Amino acid sequence: KSWIEISENCDFSLDNIPFGVCSFPSYKSSSSGVPLLTPSTPRCCTAIGKYSVDLHLLAEAGLLDELVAPSDNGVTKISNFHPRIVFCQPSLNDFMACDKKVWVAVRNRLISLFMAAGDEDDVIEPNPSLQNNLPLQSNSMHLLENTLYHLPATIGDYTDFYSSREHATNVGIMFRGKDNALQPNWLHMPIGYHGRSSSIFPSLSTSCGSSVGSG
Repeated sequence: KSWIEISENCDFSLDNIPFGVCSFPSYKSSSSGVPLLTPSTPRCCTAIGKYSVDLHLLAEAGLLDELVAPSDNGVTKISNFHPRIVFCQPSLNDFMACDKKVWVAVRNRLISLFMAAGDEDDVIEPNPSLQNNLPLQSNSMHLLENTLYHLPATIGDYTDFYSSREHATNVGIMFRGKDNALQPNWLHMPIGYHGRSSSIFPSLSTSCGSSVGSG
C-alpha cells in the first residue's frame, strides 16, 4: 500500500515502476538555493499512481543516496553510482548502463519512499522522507496529464529483426509478392536489417497520462 492514492486499475502501482524522461513546462518551481534544472528541461522521471515523479529532484534532496540491493548475504551497499549526475541527464542512457543491482536498488528505494507506514516486508521498509516533505512533494510530483514526455534514450543506431513468421511473410509480400514471400533461409537463421535511428520518436510527445516516455 502507498500513502498516495493508487487506484486498483492503475498502470503505475508500486509493483510496476517505469523509467522515462519528462519535463514540466507549465510548472513554476518554488525551490531556491539549489542548482536545479528548470521545469522545462528534460530529466529522468518515473510514474507512480497518477503522478510523474522527478528523479532529479529526489536525488538532489538526497533521497536516492546510500542505496542497497538484495544479495546472498542480505544486502549490498551500492557504490560508484551517482544519482545526482545520472538523473539530471536528458536520457536514460547512463542509468541503463548501470549494473542490474543499481536498477533494483533504485526501484526498492522508490517503493520505500511511497510505501505506507506499517506495510514493510522482509526487504523493503517505508521511508517517510518524501511523505514528510511537502515542499519537495510539490516540486517533484506532477500530474501525468501535465507532463511532457521525451524520447527516453539517445539512440545512435539499431538493428531490427523480423519478430515472427507472420511479420517476415507480410514484409516479403510487400517486396516479392505472395508466391515468394518467405525466403527458405528465414527458417534456419535470424534475419535482421539496419534501421534508421532518426525514425524513432516518442509515442507520446504531448501531454498524456497513459505512459512515461515510451519509445
